[in-house]
Amino acid sequence: MPGPTSWAARRPTLTAALVYLLLSFAMFAGALAPGRTLSVSDYLWTGTPWDSSRPADVPVLGSNREQTDSVFMFQPFLQHTRAELPDVPLWNPYIMGGRPFHANSQSATLSPFSVPAYVLPFWDSLAVAAALKLFVAALGAFLLARAFGLRFAGALLCGLVFGFSLWSVTWVSWTTMSVWALLPWLCLLAELCVRRPGPLPFAGLAAATGLQFLGGHPSSSFQVMVAVALFWVVRVVASRRLREHDLRLRLFTLGAALVTGSALAAITLIPFVELLSHSIDLKARTAAASDAHEPARYLLGVFLHDWWGRGSRAPLEFASALEEHAWYVAALPLMLAVSALVLAPRRERIVVAAVGLVALAVATGIPPFFDVVKALPGFDAARNGRLAVVSVLCVAVLAGWGLDDLTGAAAPERRRRLALAACALLFCVPFAWVARRIDLDALGDALRVAWGFAEPEPGAVAEIRLASLLEWLVLGAAALLLVVLRLRGRLGTAAFAGLALALVVLDLFKAGMGYNPAIEESHAVQPATPAIRYLQEQRPARFAGLRPEAPITLAVPISPNVAMRYGLYDARGYDFPFEERYAELWRRVIAQSPDCNYAFCPESAGRSPRALQALGLLGVTDLLQNRRDPPLRGFEVAYDGPDARVYRNPSALPRAFLVDRQVVAPSAEAARDAVTAANFPARSVAVTEKRIPGIPEGTAASAAGSARISSYRDEHVVLNTDAERRALLVLTDSWFPGWKASVDGRDVPIERVDYLIRGVPVPAGKHEVEFRYEPASWRAGWIVSLLALIAILGAAGVGWRRHA
Repeated sequence: MPGPTSWAARRPTLTAALVYLLLSFAMFAGALAPGRTLSVSDYLWTGTPWDSSRPADVPVLGSNREQTDSVFMFQPFLQHTRAELPDVPLWNPYIMGGRPFHANSQSATLSPFSVPAYVLPFWDSLAVAAALKLFVAALGAFLLARAFGLRFAGALLCGLVFGFSLWSVTWVSWTTMSVWALLPWLCLLAELCVRRPGPLPFAGLAAATGLQFLGGHPSSSFQVMVAVALFWVVRVVASRRLREHDLRLRLFTLGAALVTGSALAAITLIPFVELLSHSIDLKARTAAASDAHEPARYLLGVFLHDWWGRGSRAPLEFASALEEHAWYVAALPLMLAVSALVLAPRRERIVVAAVGLVALAVATGIPPFFDVVKALPGFDAARNGRLAVVSVLCVAVLAGWGLDDLTGAAAPERRRRLALAACALLFCVPFAWVARRIDLDALGDALRVAWGFAEPEPGAVAEIRLASLLEWLVLGAAALLLVVLRLRGRLGTAAFAGLALALVVLDLFKAGMGYNPAIEESHAVQPATPAIRYLQEQRPARFAGLRPEAPITLAVPISPNVAMRYGLYDARGYDFPFEERYAELWRRVIAQSPDCNYAFCPESAGRSPRALQALGLLGVTDLLQNRRDPPLRGFEVAYDGPDARVYRNPSALPRAFLVDRQVVAPSAEAARDAVTAANFPARSVAVTEKRIPGIPEGTAASAAGSARISSYRDEHVVLNTDAERRALLVLTDSWFPGWKASVDGRDVPIERVDYLIRGVPVPAGKHEVEFRYEPASWRAGWIVSLLALIAILGAAGVGWRRHA
């Protein structure tokens, strides 16, 4: 009767898939337990209005402050999409004065990795989605290695290293990993287009291209597409046979697949491009391109991943961001990668190593590589430090080759000696690197932290750094011992392969497990406090959190985007790309300092007269203040409780009102300056950038009539107006293409007034005005995507019939 070994030998891909699936869920096993979730939402207990009722067992700043982006940028969007299904939410009125929802891309409404959040209990779905990302990444790397001719053990190791690297594990809560998880799949399918161009490889590459664009991180998608194109070029250049056999057909197949795959994602890409064209992001990121890399000192993280601490334990840097330099792939894969280059320095291995080194050089800003890449279109606005993931994949492939070499025919004695020397040298590198920065007096505590699973004390620099070296000492020594025993013939092939795989799993789980905390569900959910219920009663009026003033403040009032969970309308937000006028209004007028980063300016509001007037343009009636801050003088208190204070905005405007005068500004900047000038009568006069017929110019206005919101929904607003004469209805919601208006059923144009909000001319008398969000970009996107899907399915059908 066949045993499990023979069963696995007959089904290598299924066996690998089962191994990866088991390990993926094991990585997040704690979060799969009943009543627990994979989230750092307990961070929110640190800020107003929950800090006064924070549970005793919830740490200050939550269980991992490095991952709070997931709390602000992803979870609220997933929850909102889940609530709106089967409709796809297109507009988000809850943040930033209103802005596109689906078009921001990072909401990832159509990402396959968002599906668990739609079909499972939400807090259970987060661990499942994270496990699926690791599984997809690992299986793709395994199949890529098999396509390169690696045997089962080497390919299995390749998948382990890429799928469970510290990079993959630390990024699972971001949409970034939704894109990078598909990198090996894209390389694999590009390889198939190179080898045997035809309808099936075309369909596969097109589908994978579309899926990665739907992943929710456009910058990573751009980098992945460039990496795939580079992979194809390298493969063709490295192979004379491929160059000599109809290169045009191969190039056409690849190009057509990438174009068709992009068209498949048009439902996301076209709305995103529209939003990007109105944003400040490209300009701002290009200006900061010289800083878009990680410091070269983080190269030490290739060996010592915890040298700087980590947010889930005790960080030594603020603000630390382990995920940005999470380049650890375990000790043995590094040694196997070096062995692969020494034992069999073939052309393809040298090319893979060179690509990995160049990617790491770019990621760390090493000239001339970084300077060359930064000068290329697209890369000048990207976070190029994240190109290090290409290095991780390259090491994974090289490590697989190395394992294949060590489990295959014996190499010449000289090369084996060189491989041993190279591995020994690699083992010694971190000791030489940090020799003068280690305090051996901390050895006892460091041992307990490294291998006794003790938690280090905050700020225990000596213990944390020595512990990181002790981890390398044990795991690196074990890896070196395995290589030595195998190269000297004292360890059999099967035993070496099994022990190597087990050691890598142990090493990577030691590094990554626990970085994504498993917290109690009751700690992930914060209740609606009295202050929140007060703000809910004011809807559709907006609020804004004031800049904290207390000497030690750890969080702003109701962190940006979190208001979406409670159906509140927040004038702040943290959502890319940032609409340009909104960003400029915050940076130049509302924020405490104009030197703030454009992405973080809207975290909290200043309270200068101009800032309050600008907040009025965004419909802000209420100002939320931390309870620890001193009370404000001269402001009307609207709510004062144990959880927060809320003040009335003295410059508040109604959410909708009529004006009968306009001031025409010659430019956008002039419009912003005019409408935020001291004593400007925004309640009765609108600032326009082109004259609106029928509305007199000047500031000597009189009562124009009344306006009332009768229905306010995400993508549909209905108002009733009663105008004394022809007037301009002003709605304090952001202007953006795609909004349409009608007066008594007749379509009318929407004007951008007061720099960034909406205005509609209305006749004298009583009328019903309707606003509808019907973006042409969405309609064009789903039509193009549907046509691309038909083409891909057709190609797949033709391919299957040929192989039948």
